[in-house]
Amino acid sequence: MVKILGILDIIAAVLLLSLALNFEIPISILIVIPVFLFLKASISMLDIGSLTDIGAVILITLGAFIAMPFWIMLIGAVLIGIKGIMSLSA
Repeated sequence: MVKILGILDIIAAVLLLSLALNFEIPISILIVIPVFLFLKASISMLDIGSLTDIGAVILITLGAFIAMPFWIMLIGAVLIGIKGIMSLSA
């Protein structure tokens, strides 16, 4: 189960990088991934992992509608990507 959640984090990191690099992303992906991340974060809202998931949800949602600075999206992608890699290695 933890590995599936780690894969979701890595997908979110790739999505954040894609938004930062102005790639065309289908709207269904821009809706589904943040919803799953929010559901995953709502499992336990008290740890730092859930807060990074909420941050990724906010960045993906904002990045879908407005142009976010590249460095903010890159930092978010790196943080959520590291979290995903750590979940896969656990």
